[in-house]
Amino acid sequence: MRCAANTQPTPSEDGPFTLDDMTARHFIASLALTSCLGALPAAAQEPKSSGLALGVRGAFGIPVGDSGTDLSLKDTFGSTVAPQVDVSYFFNRQLSLGAYFQYGIGSGPGDECADGADCKSKVLRFGIDLDYHFRPAGFVSPWVGVGVGYEIGSLEVGEGSNSAWFKLEGYDLGHAHFGVDLQLTRSIAVGPYISASVGQYNKGAIRLGNAAEISNDLSDDEKQIHVWIQPGVRVQFRL
Repeated sequence: MRCAANTQPTPSEDGPFTLDDMTARHFIASLALTSCLGALPAAAQEPKSSGLALGVRGAFGIPVGDSGTDLSLKDTFGSTVAPQVDVSYFFNRQLSLGAYFQYGIGSGPGDECADGADCKSKVLRFGIDLDYHFRPAGFVSPWVGVGVGYEIGSLEVGEGSNSAWFKLEGYDLGHAHFGVDLQLTRSIAVGPYISASVGQYNKGAIRLGNAAEISNDLSDDEKQIHVWIQPGVRVQFRL
């Protein structure tokens, strides 16, 4: 960005320098300098045009629907606190394609865990995302994205020979998210987002105590659609 102004005073047409000449010249120079300085933050905040980006997210997962075990998803794994890492490649300032991995720490089913049993619940999600940024050159940049992936949820109640563990896994059939980035610098953006994913478990496994794990495919009647709604915050670093 170039910004230049001729701040050297020149004589007025009527003769040597006057006080009015000096005042006018200094006023014009001040305006030019102010304009230049005001443009600097916008230039510094403008994101890079292409390249890699690393994202770190934190979300709260709200389960909706059935898990396929005659229980709701909420009564199976509970809500989650879900940190996520994603790596994306920006083809230009607006379009990016990336992969993500999310580790959701579940609250577990309320009834069993409320009785004092030791409960460990988690939901792992990974897949790919395609995102589009509407105003990449602005300080406030809305964005939307879609993607697909895979999901693995597990629950363990009790310990040792008295424990019961089971796992459900299947495809994230599709998810969409919407967010707003605040472009703090050329390389760092932060902002809220919300996502909704539609999934279906098609495999299950169970283990009682120290016995061997038993796994099987779910029947068509057991396959149920479920949804995860996740509000959260993302920090993205352009590399």
